[in-house]
Amino acid sequence: MILKFKNSLDSSRILFLITSILLLPASLSSQPFKADTIRLKENLLFLSGDPLKGRAPGTKEDSLAASFISDKLKSAGFAPLIGNSLMVPFDFIIRREIEQGSSIAISGKNLLEDKDYFISPISPSASISGEIEVIDKNSNSLVNKRGKIALIKSDPDSVQFFTTPISQQGYEGLLFYNDNEINPLKNVRSSGVSIPVVGISKELASFILSEKSLICNIECRIEIVKGRSFNVLAVKPGPNKSRYILAGAHYDHLGFGGKGSGSMYKNEGEIHNGADDNGSGVVSVIEMGRVISERIDSNPNSNHSYGIAIAAFGAEEMGLIGSRIVVDTLTSLNLLPALMINLDMVGRMNNRRVQAGGAGTFLGADSILLNVNKDYSLNLTVTKDGYGPSDHASFYTKGVPVLYFTTGVHKEYHTPSDDFDLINFAGLKMVTDFVSDIVYNISDMGFVPVYQKSEAPVSSARRSFKVTLGVIPDFTYEKGDGFRVGSVTDGRPAQIAGMKEGDVIINMNTKKINNIYDYMSALGDLKQGSQVQVIIRRGLSEITLQIHL
Repeated sequence: MILKFKNSLDSSRILFLITSILLLPASLSSQPFKADTIRLKENLLFLSGDPLKGRAPGTKEDSLAASFISDKLKSAGFAPLIGNSLMVPFDFIIRREIEQGSSIAISGKNLLEDKDYFISPISPSASISGEIEVIDKNSNSLVNKRGKIALIKSDPDSVQFFTTPISQQGYEGLLFYNDNEINPLKNVRSSGVSIPVVGISKELASFILSEKSLICNIECRIEIVKGRSFNVLAVKPGPNKSRYILAGAHYDHLGFGGKGSGSMYKNEGEIHNGADDNGSGVVSVIEMGRVISERIDSNPNSNHSYGIAIAAFGAEEMGLIGSRIVVDTLTSLNLLPALMINLDMVGRMNNRRVQAGGAGTFLGADSILLNVNKDYSLNLTVTKDGYGPSDHASFYTKGVPVLYFTTGVHKEYHTPSDDFDLINFAGLKMVTDFVSDIVYNISDMGFVPVYQKSEAPVSSARRSFKVTLGVIPDFTYEKGDGFRVGSVTDGRPAQIAGMKEGDVIINMNTKKINNIYDYMSALGDLKQGSQVQVIIRRGLSEITLQIHL
């Protein structure tokens, strides 16, 4: 391009502009680097677009999302945190579903699937036969009921909690009904139970209740469908490879929603794009990685004490599966981070409000938040605990200090309406810059986060039980031979009695425990002030603990 100046004033202005541009890199190098709103928008437009079909774990689109994140971090100069690839695969159970060949007959008459009955996918593969016996769902017979099949009245959503006491009485299987129309459930994402569970129509239930000595034959064929997802783990190494701060966010969402997905939407088959949950958190940590990396590279004389790692976790919506696997892997490699920062739903800021959790998990956290916020004037709500239903909890239970940021839940949470056009990008940029400054300042100061224990909050789910032991489930455990403890809360009954992370609970007060449903069923029988005998499997040994509640 050839510039033509109309007069000396124009030429002076152009000369000043050119001089300013030439001097711009030098002047910028002394200024804090900031997130680029355009990059945030471009990245989120891809991750939360319809073509990715809601990023359900184990799908092709889940893999595409992980690959996109990996490419962005590679282009920002990040290397694999472990192994030779930023994308670290893991396998998990996607769902349990009914196979063809499953059937039910009563006194020799074959029943019609979906009209007379449906087999619950929580059932095991089994072939059983027995006389139907009508019982109260809370019955506790001392007589062995082997060779019998129980019939109870129960809501489909709670029937799994009655399977343990019923199976412990010897019943071979469980039929259930209620006053509503039969509503077949073809697959579930939850764990299985120990006996076949079959829902029957209220008409069939009426017939059974009017007859005696009916024999029921149940053929259950269950397929356990496994899938593969990814954790994206990237690092910008510091002076010491094993010394780093990790900023992470889960990238998966609910796909098309539906039963068992966690969707709040009543209809099925609509894409849940998850722009805020948690596309916002992922694009924030991607941009954070770029900003911090460029900021460090721009000042080679800086004395940074930490490397910077970025993580995008898979299968969070299915029970923190991805982050739990990451933590276990890093523990085995003696490579846990000095601090883990989690961003989950940070795209819907309103009135500068941001929730910051984990301030009680390491000494000095409050001061750091306060000092950095002087430049942002965010309306911070600070909480102490390091637990909660997101990926930071996986790290905190392993003794890693954590911080957790969110702009809060909204009415579009877990619905198809959580879309790109509702994101507050000015607020998302602000959160990204705020957390970037926290990471950069901690590294620049050489600050050492000293882990300290915080009290676990009492959730509404926990309040539904009269007592709790003080353990968090390991949702990755699917063997069906016990309930594996993901973590044990200090000062609670289980920890006081000697229970440890990784213990597998196999018996509570003589009740066999095969899975989380059995555990919750047994938990519901306990009373405050009582004592419960718990048998755990630790390695190859079985240990009996007396736990005072």
